[in-house]
Amino acid sequence: MIKVGIIGAGAIAQLGHIPSYQKTDGVRIVALSDSNREKAKTVARKSNIETYFTDHKDLLELNEIEAVSICTPNFFHQEQVIASLRAGKNVLCEKPLCLNARGAEEIFKETEKTNNKVCMIAYMRRFMSISQILKEFIDQGELGEIYYAKASYLRRRGIPTAGSWFTSKEMSGGGSLIDIGVHILDLSLWLMGNPTPLSAVGSTYAKFRNEAVSAGWPPANTLKGDKFNYNFDVEDLTSSFVKFNNGATLFLETSWAGNSETEGSLSLFGTKGGAKISFCEDGPLYGRLKIFKGRQGRLYDITPVLSLKEDAFHKEVEHFIDCIKQRKNPITTPAEALNVARIIDAIYQSAEEGKEIKINSLPT
Repeated sequence: MIKVGIIGAGAIAQLGHIPSYQKTDGVRIVALSDSNREKAKTVARKSNIETYFTDHKDLLELNEIEAVSICTPNFFHQEQVIASLRAGKNVLCEKPLCLNARGAEEIFKETEKTNNKVCMIAYMRRFMSISQILKEFIDQGELGEIYYAKASYLRRRGIPTAGSWFTSKEMSGGGSLIDIGVHILDLSLWLMGNPTPLSAVGSTYAKFRNEAVSAGWPPANTLKGDKFNYNFDVEDLTSSFVKFNNGATLFLETSWAGNSETEGSLSLFGTKGGAKISFCEDGPLYGRLKIFKGRQGRLYDITPVLSLKEDAFHKEVEHFIDCIKQRKNPITTPAEALNVARIIDAIYQSAEEGKEIKINSLPT
């Protein structure tokens, strides 16, 4: 029996991590912590978790806990991941790994000291069936050299609760790019073979601060006892272009709000084939996949038959637990998260300075 602790009792813990652990064989959640005592108590009782704390350090002192999920605001990730690793725990940390590349570098250094422990980042969209199937096609060489990708994650109106930590630069690190864009950016890099980023140019916009309309995330019933007194000082839309060392390029756009359709998609262009995945048409955990091929002068499409009932959160947690049991590396690693952080840093810096940013010149 692997005993687990939950650090942070917000929406992603309540709706993603806790139920996923509870339906995974050989796992039991024994404690949770949240600085909001009212929320910690409420979630512990609702989820039948025996022990709760208001300080994650108390949870980490429990020797019986082998693994933790870190589900706190981005600002706390770096300190809590490092503290958890030093306490001898395996770690599943919600995205993004931390606020910036400098923090990701510190975590990466710590993982090298504790290489017998799993440190996995919760990039849940890698575990969707559309992503897994497309990765198999790519690994079998069906797309050939992937030289261009176009990634989009757009909400028409979907700013997380205004005044919450999501809309605070200090607490979150940014707006739509680091919140939802991090998902499609990581997925793009993974499917492209994780090329090394060289430079990025980007622009950010904040046009809907006075018209903030929540998309229902986080759900109101997960916000018990929360405070909403942060400044709204992050972007609601980002547009960017990234160059890689193998000659490939990526166009990336993200928005919390804009006068456009709500959609999420990733198109890959390869020398032997292309692909497009769409993951907002049937709900956030569902999607569609189409492969584009040509052979002997004929063009044809491949549309895999997909299950419409999948739980990517559960698949993610199962993989984390399996990595602990089998002592193997997870498919999401701190090194990959560091590349994601470097790209995000460069996009924000480019938007601020109005020029292309060389990623190897970022401060470390």
